[in-house]
Amino acid sequence: MRVLFTAQSSYSHLAPLVLPAAESARRAGHEVAVATGAAVAGHVEKRGLTPLALPNVVSMADLMQKNALRMQPRLESFGTVTIELDPEFFASSFVGQLALPTAHDLMDAIREWTPDLIVRESTEYGGYLAAERLGIPHGVLDIAPLAPYAHPAVTEQLNRQRTELGLEPVSDPWHAFRAFRAGVVPEDFYPESNRLPGARYYRVPTTDTDAVDPLDPEIARLPADRPLVLATLGSNMSRFPGGAAPLLNTIIETLAELPVTGVVALGANQDPARWEGARADNVHLTSFVQQELLLRSSDLFITHAGFNGTREALASGVPMVAVPLFAEQSFNATRLQELGLGRRIDVQDVTRRSLTAAARTVLEDPSHRARAQGFQRRSHSLPGLGRIADDAMSSMA
Repeated sequence: MRVLFTAQSSYSHLAPLVLPAAESARRAGHEVAVATGAAVAGHVEKRGLTPLALPNVVSMADLMQKNALRMQPRLESFGTVTIELDPEFFASSFVGQLALPTAHDLMDAIREWTPDLIVRESTEYGGYLAAERLGIPHGVLDIAPLAPYAHPAVTEQLNRQRTELGLEPVSDPWHAFRAFRAGVVPEDFYPESNRLPGARYYRVPTTDTDAVDPLDPEIARLPADRPLVLATLGSNMSRFPGGAAPLLNTIIETLAELPVTGVVALGANQDPARWEGARADNVHLTSFVQQELLLRSSDLFITHAGFNGTREALASGVPMVAVPLFAEQSFNATRLQELGLGRRIDVQDVTRRSLTAAARTVLEDPSHRARAQGFQRRSHSLPGLGRIADDAMSSMA
């Protein structure tokens, strides 16, 4: 079977889940290609996969820099206030601005590389529109389970695009997901209102430790007589006004007061030797950390609650303190707290006192760890990603 995966022109949308799914499909015997913006298509080629570079597809970050979005969030508040995801902003950007150029580029690309199935990542709607227009079976790899996909504004924007492509409008808010949805966390992470009949759930392969750099020896030698706390705010933090320094300072100062060993990732562009912020004897500062590897031996994860990190922590059985920054992170943080897997603190409420209280609660109440480990077991019981293509086609037969 020829399977085409599609993704937004963003490394964070492409690499953590789409590329592993494409590799798993290839190992299962399928012929695979990955379509994405030209700016990130090189990452597809580096993994030995066939890239379809879409020339007119840009990223959300590109749109923001060009002020091309009609409902741009208050970026001047980034890092000081949790920016809740506005469903109408999601609709106007991911659907209204990004979907149709992707659909047109895909329809051109598909003339030369014709797939039997299109699997798009869930925020990328061009694959859905192109598949509908060309009559190709399609499914969804859900990289952001709690995004507002079923909001009326999303359906309205999709119907505008459908009309422009000569397609009939739809009334089902889940139409773009209904044929086949592949989740990558156990079903109970989804609120009941977001669960779809026939959806399937899969286990993401863990990092091949032979294929990546080993854990930093300095981190490996850290004291092992106290709980290990990993803290990172993601790769996007330094790209926004205000940056990460104030929040990272509070995290480091908080860990200094706790009986723990801390590891804080400052960001890829931050040299720890030149860090002018807070320091502590029990906190190791680094610019980058092999997050998935270190989570396997961590007792607590302080995170911005991006879905990739959240999923990795759940697969490692690690409870969290979530400090959401923007996008759907606030939804993820709320869901973690609802499920008893951690605590949520909004950025504007983060102080040494509030963060200390949240960290102590998660570390000292064993139920958080027990529930996280239960999630880990359920994650490990899921089938591998290599079954997605066959399951998608069988569900639509």
